[in-house]
Amino acid sequence: MSKPETMHAGWYERMGAAHDVITFGEMERPQPRENEVLVRLHASGIDPSDYKRRANTRAKMEFPRIIPHSDGAGIVAAVGPGVRDLREGDRVWVFHAQWQRPFGTAAEYVALPRTLVRPLPQGLSFAQGACLGIPAMTGYRAVHVAGAPCGKTIYVAGATGRVGAYAVQFAKRGGARVIASTGSGEDARREIARLGADVVLDRKAPDLAARILAETGGEGVDQIVEVDISGNIALDESILREGGAIVSFGAATAPSVPIAQGGRRARNMSLHFILVYMLSPAVIDATCNGINEAADGLVHRIGGTFALEKLAEAHAFAETTSGSGHVIVTM
Repeated sequence: MSKPETMHAGWYERMGAAHDVITFGEMERPQPRENEVLVRLHASGIDPSDYKRRANTRAKMEFPRIIPHSDGAGIVAAVGPGVRDLREGDRVWVFHAQWQRPFGTAAEYVALPRTLVRPLPQGLSFAQGACLGIPAMTGYRAVHVAGAPCGKTIYVAGATGRVGAYAVQFAKRGGARVIASTGSGEDARREIARLGADVVLDRKAPDLAARILAETGGEGVDQIVEVDISGNIALDESILREGGAIVSFGAATAPSVPIAQGGRRARNMSLHFILVYMLSPAVIDATCNGINEAADGLVHRIGGTFALEKLAEAHAFAETTSGSGHVIVTM
């Protein structure tokens, strides 16, 4: 009986600090089952959910061993029965790899359902492809969930973050006027302007609401892409125009937000929440197709790159430098 093929991977078997629990070593290489694709990964992207889940010692392990990370890019190594539109050697990007599954993309190989594997646009590196999963999908959906962005004025709060940076770009490419904010200083404001924002403001300024209203002739913005709705709901309601929409993709300061029915109902406001893991197949297809169509012009902010054997260091770096861009692990 032949010996199973192996691969290098990083994993953990208990929750805790990165350097305490992450192991690098060899384990058995997966094989594609029906309607699955085996991808030889060249890059893996770290999302906040990856290190927050690993560090949460109050939670139970979902599986005895977890290879973290949802996002990645590489080359098709093999396809399982039923897969006819991809073949060995195709360049691809992947997403949701560790959503409700034990083994994600912090490894040399991953076997995934065909629906989680998409062609990698020509001209994109594997490192850039590893940025396209959760951050880009969230940014794209945040811009489009309330309708086409063309002709709207969209305010992106906290645009220095990975999702915010993509939201700025997708909104601008979609024909919106983009107002953005950041609390990270003048260099960050210049960077956001280079991404396409028409106006970039200091998120910490006491007159932020007045500045946004002035930029809209006092009418307010059509849509807000919000990273911290619980912390910013009062400001958001003050700058949102009649019939506008708030789109929430994060909750940085608190898990809940007070809802006062009267004002919102009277102004025909709408509120949308996004968790990309739970999007319908049709929405996922539209989102991935939109990202691939825009890929040649997107800027991917990579803040750090680590080899797979340095996975613990990569997690520790990602936890402390979330505003600097994507953290990529290479194989």
